[in-house]
Amino acid sequence: MSEENQEPEKSEESTKTKFTFKCTRVDTCCMGRGPIPITFWDLELWAKNGVVANFMPYLDIYQKPDGGIDLILKPLPPPPKEEEEKEKTDKDPFEAVPIEALLDVKCPMYNVNDKKCLIYENRPLSCRTYPLEFDGKNYIVVDADCPGLGEEGMSKEDLIEMRSTAKNMHFELTRMRIALPVLNQVVSSNFMKMMMKQQMDAMSKMSDDDKGKLDEIFKKQEQEPEHDHNHD
Repeated sequence: MSEENQEPEKSEESTKTKFTFKCTRVDTCCMGRGPIPITFWDLELWAKNGVVANFMPYLDIYQKPDGGIDLILKPLPPPPKEEEEKEKTDKDPFEAVPIEALLDVKCPMYNVNDKKCLIYENRPLSCRTYPLEFDGKNYIVVDADCPGLGEEGMSKEDLIEMRSTAKNMHFELTRMRIALPVLNQVVSSNFMKMMMKQQMDAMSKMSDDDKGKLDEIFKKQEQEPEHDHNHD
């Protein structure tokens, strides 16, 4: 092959944008991550390190706009600016709110005053690969404004590791999204069965007199609509 034929190939290669990244540990990303998906990998890590209890208050099931569900670190709503706004801001941020509206909500594990992650050694897989993601075919930069992009100091080994982490995140998230609907349904079903059993146990321990009073209450409630109709 002649040099003339090789030259365009070199020129094309030189125009490609080189991905370089180094986390600067600033609050830009952590203050606006929104819901952070959690995987089995994360749960296994936390169980191994004995820190699951630290995450429990912030774990929640989030139903995405596309109908799927994720186990997530639930973002904390911003503090009310005025007293009259307190009732509004204290509402569950996930209630009928699309995920796009939560992208500017801070991670609950980020300390604003100290400007640091409280769980850095146990941070979720999603945080370890951010802002690089893998969609099953291609690597994608999901946050072009991340301060760490373009920072020098990323070795070839670092890049390989980050790509591997992104692939692992894709695999683990897919695994979680397959299992979570089934687990959620089983847990909900078992919870309902437990509640019904508790009610049946409570009924079995009631005295005949108490059962009679309860029956009277039910009969009265059933008769009230008909009574009101006849009265009118």
